[in-house]
Amino acid sequence: MNRYFYYCVTIVSMLNLMLFVPYLLIQERYTGAVSSMIAAAVGGSLIAFLFTHVMKVFPGKGLPEIFGVFFPKWVTAPFMFFMGCMYFTSGSMVLVGFSVLINRFLNPDTSSIVVLSLLSIACIYGATRSTLSNIFIIEMGLIICAPLIIMILFKSYRSPSLDWDAMRTVAQYWHHPPKLTSYAAAVYIFTGYSGYAIFNRLNPPNFRLRYRWLIPLIGCFIMVSSFFVPIGFHGTETAANYLYVWSVTADSMTMEYGFLERVVFIFLLLYLNLTLVYTTNVWHITMELFKSCLPGAKPEIDPERTPLSNWIIAGVLGLITVMTTYFLDEKQNLAIAKNWLILRVFVEVVMVLFLFVLSIGAGGKKRSA
Repeated sequence: MNRYFYYCVTIVSMLNLMLFVPYLLIQERYTGAVSSMIAAAVGGSLIAFLFTHVMKVFPGKGLPEIFGVFFPKWVTAPFMFFMGCMYFTSGSMVLVGFSVLINRFLNPDTSSIVVLSLLSIACIYGATRSTLSNIFIIEMGLIICAPLIIMILFKSYRSPSLDWDAMRTVAQYWHHPPKLTSYAAAVYIFTGYSGYAIFNRLNPPNFRLRYRWLIPLIGCFIMVSSFFVPIGFHGTETAANYLYVWSVTADSMTMEYGFLERVVFIFLLLYLNLTLVYTTNVWHITMELFKSCLPGAKPEIDPERTPLSNWIIAGVLGLITVMTTYFLDEKQNLAIAKNWLILRVFVEVVMVLFLFVLSIGAGGKKRSA
């Protein structure tokens, strides 16, 4: 079961290479991005450790069941609905961003709306599967993609096109105080633990999470790579001109093996797989949080039949994602993503600290009993 937790941590960390996180960090490279990343490594790791403590106290319980122990339905339902909206936004942003990338780099003749609709159908089907099936989906996705992505990252560090002087120049601005936007972007890399808001239902009694030191290690490696490598390839000024900077960075690398020369095609296909896996799981978490608001809802980790409510909720999530993209342009999506990242910082801190207090109370009751 330990590996399931680190699957969630790893997939969120890796996926941030293709999102707005590198762009937002590079925009403030001279005015606080480096110190923000240092603060995010400390703050993100601390919050992750607190959350894992909570999950240890409540094995076999997801977020709705934990709140259900302490509060009545009319208190938990609005909060679960709000948290479901937060999760849904993260999955939709990833899917929308990648549909634009496919339209731009792989198939310019096809509308991004059509691509997004096809991707949404795949995610709707995956999200309706059981919680147990979804954790297996993450496992398969990472086994296929993670080794190749790590190989590409190490290849980028060994590339003769990488300008280490440009990276050192930006690193010298570490003394500028942290900025909220950069901190919100950087700390998101450490939030893979949040998947256990639902997947903690899979943990047996007396579950003990080991190797927690891997959380800051994985997060810091991805965070440093996502920020410094594009600067090393494109220079301190040009790197700020690209919204999806890692796609352009991958296009700057070449393979010396086999018949594929350009790294960008492999890179995009790997991240297409990760995007589908991530969105599928996030929509599944959203669906479970929304279902917990319904009267008489009972959590099931592997039901024999897929409930009709799964199809209805997941279908609505996909429809909202496609309709939102139809009405919003790329700049508006970027603004939404930026504000969502900032809001998520405050929501995350308040929620984890509150859960930590509840876990202390629950632990005291167990000892006294």
